[in-house]
Amino acid sequence: MIPSLKFDSDNNIIEFNGVLASFHCHHYNCGLLKAIEEIPSIDGQGVIIETAAEEFFQKFKQILAGESKEISPIKALEEAEELYRFMGFGRLDLSKLTESGGIAYADSSYFVVSWLAKYGRRETPVCSFTCGYIAGILGVIFDATPYTYEVKETQCMVLRYDRCEFTVSKKANDD
Repeated sequence: MIPSLKFDSDNNIIEFNGVLASFHCHHYNCGLLKAIEEIPSIDGQGVIIETAAEEFFQKFKQILAGESKEISPIKALEEAEELYRFMGFGRLDLSKLTESGGIAYADSSYFVVSWLAKYGRRETPVCSFTCGYIAGILGVIFDATPYTYEVKETQCMVLRYDRCEFTVSKKANDD
């Protein structure tokens, strides 16, 4: 599966799989992440994770629905890796994930590189969006909801680890 990306240069419009899309630079994305995280009355990282999970649950469901035949969970995970890479977010290894959870890895991350370029080191992981991405696509692959999986970044390259690591578990109670 290669997603469809069209650019209408006359109108400066980008269409991703038939849906209008907006791509932003690291200044915008890091500024947005920082602003959301700094709102004292909310769980900023939780908001980012949940929003990404909901969005990619819908988008990945549409992508898989466009397949000419039903695909296995292993193939769907490979397609999710390719989609993540295609969108410029980095390289994810989802091969160790199953319906009950597991560990995923990223050896390159747009979010880490962007944060380091704009703000430098920080004391907490920065790949909240990726946590949501993983939760959303697993919901689709295993016929669940975007809230079925809890994804925590347990190692992050922004913290000087060699790669980002995401621990995935299936929640006991599907919200």
